[in-house]
Amino acid sequence: MPIRSVLFSLVILINIPAFSQIDSKFEIDTMSVSTLEVLLKSAYDIEDTLEYRFYWDLGDGNSETGPAVLHSYERPGSYFVTLTVTRKEDMLLSSHSEEVTVSEEFRVPNVFTPDGDGINDLFIVKSDGVTPLSITVFDRSGSVVFKKTAPVISWDGRTPSGILVRPGVYYYIIRSDAPIYNKTGFFHVFYDRGIR
Repeated sequence: MPIRSVLFSLVILINIPAFSQIDSKFEIDTMSVSTLEVLLKSAYDIEDTLEYRFYWDLGDGNSETGPAVLHSYERPGSYFVTLTVTRKEDMLLSSHSEEVTVSEEFRVPNVFTPDGDGINDLFIVKSDGVTPLSITVFDRSGSVVFKKTAPVISWDGRTPSGILVRPGVYYYIIRSDAPIYNKTGFFHVFYDRGIR
């Protein structure tokens, strides 16, 4: 009887669940009060972070741990930030790097909406966060609605008596010992959600 040869092909499918992948990507938020301050957040939700270790190389000789880091750089420039995420169970790791640019600037908003929706609710003067600033805000009739002296200026739109200001145009005067921070101007208050 003749011998027949039979060729078999064997395919093995290995299903690697999505949770076995490690994501080391992160978000960069430079919209804080100080221009040299950066908030770095991993792609993980806080409830997902217990199984992982987070190590941040902040690119300026400093490092931090944790899923989110608020870091103040000493001087303007570009820094390469690297996040290394390690899964505790099997020590599998992933790293991701991005360039972060911080610049020293002085910015006063021209509009804000203190309506409680979590978006643009604060009037924040962006500066170095170190130099003391003095701000006075006036309504259209010339009445003082806000006054503060501090290195960080933020305002929730309330008068000294706790009442939200009306929508409209407001005038401000900012003074400091550092001439770069002396400024006057106008801004608008709007309410998106029917307040006032």
